[in-house]
Amino acid sequence: MITLYTFGSPNGRKASILLEELGLSYKVHKVDLVAGDNKLPDYLALSPIGKMPAVLEELPGGKRRRLFGSGAIMLHYAERTGRLIPEDVDERAEGLSWFMLGISDLGPTSVDMLRFSMRAPEKFPYAIDLFKGELMRCYTALDDRLGEVEYLAGAYSIADIAASPSSRRRRWRAAGCSTASPTWKRWHDLVAARPAVQRGMAVPE
Repeated sequence: MITLYTFGSPNGRKASILLEELGLSYKVHKVDLVAGDNKLPDYLALSPIGKMPAVLEELPGGKRRRLFGSGAIMLHYAERTGRLIPEDVDERAEGLSWFMLGISDLGPTSVDMLRFSMRAPEKFPYAIDLFKGELMRCYTALDDRLGEVEYLAGAYSIADIAASPSSRRRRWRAAGCSTASPTWKRWHDLVAARPAVQRGMAVPE
């Protein structure tokens, strides 16, 4: 049995969408980031720096497997099931590049943009301008790519799951865009209409 330790954040939703898309059975354990649950000893034993989300899987013989961080969780289960990841070597290379952009660049940059522009008690123009520029760099790259293909890896994959929760309209507005591009809207609406995405976005309830 898989237990997903998660919160209603973009990173948490990447993992729940992935599990829903793969049809894997899992339980949900809500970790309240606002209350600091991710800093408690029990959670740190599962995810050493309090990274969100995390998975604990019960294996035969009483063994357990842990995974922490949305990227590790998504890549592990996509590879294990052989789904939502391209099989062709060249397509896989391209798809993994966009997957990592979602995990390593777009996700953290969108969080830092919101943190400095909306949540910080004191506003630092340098930090706000820096992350706004980085966020627009990510969005421009996504927009250019999606002008060439239907989904980021060609076919729907973990690359789209990694990017979509951090590419919602509120985050475009935070980056200074009053409206998203038609190309992005086409892709966003395709992804958002998927039943598994809708279920994953509702986790935890």
